[in-house]
Amino acid sequence: MKLTAFDQVPVFGATGPAGAARESVRLAVAAERLGYDRFWIAEHHGATSGCGSPEVLVTAAAAATSTIRVGAASVLLPHYAPLKVATTFNLLERLFPGRIDLGIGRGPGAGEAITRLLAREGGAPYQEKLKHLVAHVTDGTDLLPESTPPQLWLTGAGGGGAQLAAHYGLPFCLAQFAHGTLRPEIVELYRESFRPGPLGVSPRVSIAVRVACADDPRDVRLLRSVLAWAAAPSDRRTLPSWEELRALGPTAPSPSPDSMSLLAGVPAEVADQLGVLIAAYAPDELAINTVCPDFDLRVRTFELVRTMVPAAQDSRH
Repeated sequence: MKLTAFDQVPVFGATGPAGAARESVRLAVAAERLGYDRFWIAEHHGATSGCGSPEVLVTAAAAATSTIRVGAASVLLPHYAPLKVATTFNLLERLFPGRIDLGIGRGPGAGEAITRLLAREGGAPYQEKLKHLVAHVTDGTDLLPESTPPQLWLTGAGGGGAQLAAHYGLPFCLAQFAHGTLRPEIVELYRESFRPGPLGVSPRVSIAVRVACADDPRDVRLLRSVLAWAAAPSDRRTLPSWEELRALGPTAPSPSPDSMSLLAGVPAEVADQLGVLIAAYAPDELAINTVCPDFDLRVRTFELVRTMVPAAQDSRH
């Protein structure tokens, strides 16, 4: 099974925005060393999100690695002109042939105030923009000369995104971290509705899941606290550092343990939860996300998950 290391580039107090961007590139290098097949970067806008322009970090991460596929988890297409997105990622594909992924999403990726600033007056609906993007990527020879397309994915949390991915013959990544329960009916809808096309001849499913895994149960507790901080409304401009969390100890917030939006525990516990997830979805790939202010522990989480999931025999197509 293929594995993606999925980075949301959170900004922690100990690193700041510049440090968050540099650590994302370091994480791509670590993911390649650990045998991951893809490294994806999410687009988010705001004080605690370090990546409003994923194509910039994709370039840096691809330049720092040599074999792993690198891409955007979800360029937020409602904010942009489809031709500009296609041009950018076709250029990246020229620079790094056979290694660029373009994930497309429709979420706002920001609070209401920033979303208003990103909005384009008179912009087309999302479905129309997606149609144009697919056309540019697959048959845009006049506009994008001598280009081979990046691998196009559609990411989403519901049936609407699944049906759009199926309609255009695209691989589909389900954002399981947005759901407290398993939602296999969304993936079933995608597979049943899939129509082969120039970007895919058969359905391909990735499940994006957030993981808090460490060898020490006390570290697991702190990892869960980071996620609680990230989810809660706050005036903080950065997420707490590892030292701040340790100082809080048992008083640090923690999300509910009974939720499939987060797989948390020591390795044996997370391996069991992954087994349940894989049995429910039978995915082709998993996209693993973790949020941790300690970089070494973040890498350790990806390392632990790698040992739980058998590597694909052909891991670079």
